[in-house]
Amino acid sequence: MSPPIKHCESKHASTSVTLALPVVGHTPKGTLPPRSTMGWRRAAVLIFVQLLMLAHVVQWMWTGSTIKPIEPSDSMETVKDGVVTVGTIFFVLALLSTAVLGRWFCGWGCHVVALQDFCGYLMKRAGIRPRLFRSRLLLWLPLVLACYMFLWPIVYRVAIAPYTRPELEWQGLRAGLTTTDFWGTFPGLLLSIPFLLLCGFLTVYLLGAKGYCTYGCPYGGFFAPLDEIAPLRIRVSDACTQCGHCTAVCTSNVKVHEEVRDYRMVVDQGCMKCMDCVSACPEQALSVQWGKPAFLARPVVEAPAQARWDLNWNQEIALALVAGLAFFSVRGTLGVPLLFASGIAICMVMMAWLLWQLIGTRDLRLHQWQLKRAGRMSASGVAVGLLAVASGTMLGAVGSVNGLLAYADFDQERVVVSPQVVYAGHGTKAEEATRARAVRGLARYERALAWASTLGLEGAVRSAADARMSWLDAVGGNFVQAESRLRSCAARDGMNESYAIALTRTIRGGGDASGSVAFAREQWESNPSWGALREELVNMLVTDEELAAAEAIARRAVELAPDDFIALRRLAVMLVESNDPQLVLEGMGLLDRLFAVDPNNGLLRLASAVGFQKLEKFEDAERELRHGLELAPLDWRLHQGLADFLMATDRQKEAMAFMKSAGELRVKALRQ
Repeated sequence: MSPPIKHCESKHASTSVTLALPVVGHTPKGTLPPRSTMGWRRAAVLIFVQLLMLAHVVQWMWTGSTIKPIEPSDSMETVKDGVVTVGTIFFVLALLSTAVLGRWFCGWGCHVVALQDFCGYLMKRAGIRPRLFRSRLLLWLPLVLACYMFLWPIVYRVAIAPYTRPELEWQGLRAGLTTTDFWGTFPGLLLSIPFLLLCGFLTVYLLGAKGYCTYGCPYGGFFAPLDEIAPLRIRVSDACTQCGHCTAVCTSNVKVHEEVRDYRMVVDQGCMKCMDCVSACPEQALSVQWGKPAFLARPVVEAPAQARWDLNWNQEIALALVAGLAFFSVRGTLGVPLLFASGIAICMVMMAWLLWQLIGTRDLRLHQWQLKRAGRMSASGVAVGLLAVASGTMLGAVGSVNGLLAYADFDQERVVVSPQVVYAGHGTKAEEATRARAVRGLARYERALAWASTLGLEGAVRSAADARMSWLDAVGGNFVQAESRLRSCAARDGMNESYAIALTRTIRGGGDASGSVAFAREQWESNPSWGALREELVNMLVTDEELAAAEAIARRAVELAPDDFIALRRLAVMLVESNDPQLVLEGMGLLDRLFAVDPNNGLLRLASAVGFQKLEKFEDAERELRHGLELAPLDWRLHQGLADFLMATDRQKEAMAFMKSAGELRVKALRQ
């Protein structure tokens, strides 16, 4: 029962009023509420995780190579390109364990949680207790981001790419567990430090403990629903007295005392199994036990507690729009990572909400700051309001640059012409209409860059814009300008594989075939892990009929990476196309290794058919060609291969049908 508290009389009142304050239990006089003993243990585990991460970096710096970062976002490489990384394996194990143990990883293994907890500890020492901002719509943001990161690439490849980009072939699953460029998938310090400050500290101050986990983390978008099916949960015994200490010590924003009263277990997806509630329970009524999962839980009381939200539905929708606009304002050409963009979006939501409250309420407080009292705004309220307006204005300016660049990108994507036409190097140029579209695209990029320069953002977008503009320059036949833009990009950002490939093609397109080969060879020898550049180099050497040099590079690539699927395929194809039976047999042996990895690869069947033809096993060759066509019916190369085979075996009438379909599919592929 809530104790009655008597209000004191004042000169403005002649009567006394008795109020029943809604408190949750009380502590006997002379004692302190029980404290969790799990805090220091979890802190020790999280510190150990940080030390392991540091040791990983030190090992890479010492040896020059290491396993790839144990980062769940690396799973995107698997769903996009079939490269199984250490991060993929780790993420899968974390998801599977969450389905059994509940959302334990977030509480005991995440470095961002460690940062948020450290921020929360500092705030507690300063007398600040962050309160969770409760929104219904924003709770869906992590799941939306998770689907975008990990499910959309699969949907695109399976349901869309076969019709829009048939040349985007699936190369099968293959291992990619090690790297020599540990930081290759991480942003630099220019973004890392603001990310840690914003997602680790500002989100806690504005949105409450675990604020980023609740509203911004895409991994939590999968962990949270999986927690629903976990049979291992925090459960309660009959010894519970509803004292409320469990809720008071919870750093995951779970109303533990209500949940165990209503469901006899904790069912909230936000529970990160920190175990503070179990440790702090004075009656030892809470424990971790196996049993019914949350999605099967039913209330054991007639009137279970209802979820309480800070926003009505109009406000929910308005702030969801703010989150979307803020997110897309900083994504795109600016290169802000998705995790950082989600943190910016949810912080901007809170700033917009504070501004809304400053305008529409009589009294408003933010932690220790009284922003507004009796309709009058304080100095701190004015400062927060100006900060909110400035933040919104800045994001609006950034978003306008992104919008102009997106418009220019749209124009650039409409410049549809085969790279073989643009970079042929012997005077071949795009059609006049295509070149005119390229000129319009260049003009739009120039306008976007001029506006970015006015806002002081040119440095953040110049490289990405220049890389696209160099392509438009090449389409228009201005290879000198295209090369100049790319070399400027490399000078600003450092040479990477994308720049190296683009420069190789641009130099060749300008008519310097030997110079392009020399440049590509120099870059690949300095960076032998650049597989796409190696493929470009080999293709040029084959085109120039430098077959011995091409084979030497292909063999060297396999020596450096014996399990590299693409390197093995390249060497196998070169060997089966040779006129030496011994080399053909060697190539067929390599193809057998590749079939063990990806037996349903149509292009491998085409290569195998070439090898059988060289060995004069024509029945086997035709079988492989027809099997390959079943596997990849829209690939013009298989249609052409079967047509050539039928012509060679005096079946001209049948060959003409496949030759016609090959031509139609090739034209369609070039247009895309």
